[in-house]
Amino acid sequence: MGFVSKHLERDESLPKHRDVILKNALKDLKTDSNVLAIYLGGSLAKGNIDNYSDVDLHTIVTSEKKSDFIKDKKNRAKNWGEVLFYEDFNPFSPVVVTHYDCFVKVDSWYHSPNEIVPSIWLKGLKVLYDPTNIISNVIKKSSNLVYKPSSEEVEFWRGKLLAFIQNSIRACFD
Repeated sequence: MGFVSKHLERDESLPKHRDVILKNALKDLKTDSNVLAIYLGGSLAKGNIDNYSDVDLHTIVTSEKKSDFIKDKKNRAKNWGEVLFYEDFNPFSPVVVTHYDCFVKVDSWYHSPNEIVPSIWLKGLKVLYDPTNIISNVIKKSSNLVYKPSSEEVEFWRGKLLAFIQNSIRACFD
C-alpha cells in the first residue's frame, strides 16, 4: 500500500484555483499601461504540469516604473487572490513568491525591457500578453540557442562536485 493523501479532493481542485489566480493576475496586469508584456515560465509554459505546479509569472514593465512595481509587488499580488503569506520577501528583489489560501503559489517577477535578451533560459516559454512583440521575438531567437560547456567549465564544475562529495564524507565521519 502506497502513500494516500487525505487531501485528494482538495489537490484535484488546485488546477482550477491556479487558473482563477492566473486569470486575475492577467486581468490586473493587462489594464496597467506600464505593463509591456507577460509570459509564463516553468511547467505551465513547458506543458509538464501537475496538480501542484506553481505559476511562474514574468511581467515586463517600463524601465521608468520597474522600481515602483517592485515596491508594490505584495499589494499587486493581493489583487489576484486571498494571500496566506509571502515566502522570503525581500523589498528590493524583482521577485515575490506568494502563497494563496487555496494552496496555489505564484512566483512573480518584474523585468524591464533592456533585461530581456535571447538566452537558453527563455526557450519554450509561453507568451500571455505581448502587444508590441517585445518578448515573442526574444523567445523566438532563444529557441535556436544551444549551450555547449567548454572543457574549462567542465573541469571547474568537476572540481566543485568532488570537493562537495569529499566534504560530505568528512562531515559524516567527524
